[in-house]
Amino acid sequence: MTCCLAVIAIAGYAIDGLGFGVQPWTALAVALVVTGAAAWSRLRPVEPQSADLAAWLGIVFFVVTMCLGMSWPSLVPPGRGPDLTHHLLLVDYIQQHGHLVHDRSLDGTMGEMAHYTPASHLLAVVAGAVFGVDGLRAFFPLTVLCAALTAGLVFLIARRGGLPAPYAMVAVALLFLPAQYFFGAFTHDSFLAQTVSTLFAVAMWWAIEQWDDQPDLAGAGVIAIFLVATFLAWPIWLGAPLLVFLAMLLRTGLPARVRVQQMAMVIVPLLAVFLAHSWHRWGWIVIVRTSGAVLHPSLDSLGAVLPILALAGLVVAGRARRARVTIVLLIMIALQAVTLFAIAKAEGADTPYMAFKMMYLAIYPMAILAAYALKWGVGSGEPIGWLLAAVLLVVAVRPALSAPRSIPVVDLDLNAAGQWLRSNGGAACTDYMVADAETAYWLHLAVLGNPRSGERMRELDRYDPRAAVAPWITADGRKFAIVDLRQLPDEVRSRVQIVHEFGKAAVISRPGATMVGCD
Repeated sequence: MTCCLAVIAIAGYAIDGLGFGVQPWTALAVALVVTGAAAWSRLRPVEPQSADLAAWLGIVFFVVTMCLGMSWPSLVPPGRGPDLTHHLLLVDYIQQHGHLVHDRSLDGTMGEMAHYTPASHLLAVVAGAVFGVDGLRAFFPLTVLCAALTAGLVFLIARRGGLPAPYAMVAVALLFLPAQYFFGAFTHDSFLAQTVSTLFAVAMWWAIEQWDDQPDLAGAGVIAIFLVATFLAWPIWLGAPLLVFLAMLLRTGLPARVRVQQMAMVIVPLLAVFLAHSWHRWGWIVIVRTSGAVLHPSLDSLGAVLPILALAGLVVAGRARRARVTIVLLIMIALQAVTLFAIAKAEGADTPYMAFKMMYLAIYPMAILAAYALKWGVGSGEPIGWLLAAVLLVVAVRPALSAPRSIPVVDLDLNAAGQWLRSNGGAACTDYMVADAETAYWLHLAVLGNPRSGERMRELDRYDPRAAVAPWITADGRKFAIVDLRQLPDEVRSRVQIVHEFGKAAVISRPGATMVGCD
């Protein structure tokens, strides 16, 4: 399934690049063929592992059920922050135009999203087309599925690394200790593209583990697929796993000619896609210097248990051949974080944003190394291992499930009101009477499709729900307003006309009002 998602993103990007626009069903057909061929090429005569399959299915089902419950029944992204609006802006553009962003003049309208790597947004549009919903409704379930598959891959990597099934399950349970880094990344902080890229980066790690056991050209091809998908989703993650593959390649006993072939198999597709995406839009590379709000790695955000156990696991598993890919990956992540930190400081960034972001990837090898430490400390017996896994699930998962949820920015009724207004020509002359500034920001950009530059955006930067009501009392409001009817004061409700109502949202107008401030 992970390979299918990766190939859908790559095929969709290539088809659009050839001038055919976004073709969901064609991309899906290509993905099914390529995934089938890749699976056939990697088939090996092994004993069936029905217990591992059942455990993997249980992990994926549990994470999907838990995370979808945070946004049930709307299934829209429950997080906050400007990143959410920016990602939904790109999804909306792809849906409205039927192709990716090619117009370089859109920088002023879309900002950095005009040259953002679009795999996650493309997948959301494809998923929406396949299941008959729009990208807004498809994006969060897609992200949840990616997080669940990532957790499932952690289990499989732990098993391939020689951990017994209960301790592989322990590794998955440990991911819930730093909940803000695991599922909080997309349920709270709205790092949607990063979450999709994490799946592909961890899948590349899994593919390297397989290739390390049998380094053939087919395995290198699978690594190449996940490497390109990682770049197209969110390129920051590709450095560490790529360096791991190169380090493993140099250590193999393969003939020099075979090494060159396999290196070319992995590197050449990445270079081709890199050049295709970067030509005439090198501005995206400044992402490495980005500053912004992000969790600072600390005992408060990570807790003490996972880092201590991971350090112990480094010592315990240091000489185990089957753990070497995991150890090298964690080292490479640390080196990349140090490099990004140095770049950020040299550029004078307030926060070494990308360096701190590396912790979101580091938790996965840390969890497996921590499971090695627990296996060494507690013993490798299965009964005690399953007991430990059960205790960890209760201790780690229960607080995560009971944590208070933030008020979501996205609302389907408000979205319906905005879509109606957009289709009726009122997008550029609209006020917002909603609960907070982030919802107004989302409506203005991602729903109504207004540009990110101009005086109107500066007004929204100062948005205050109470101040937004005042012009509609004095008849100085714009032509229309999108309102949350639960927030609409009676003194405004009695003076306006409800043009169209959508559940708890509506489009309002006031006949005879002074129409000011239209773009």
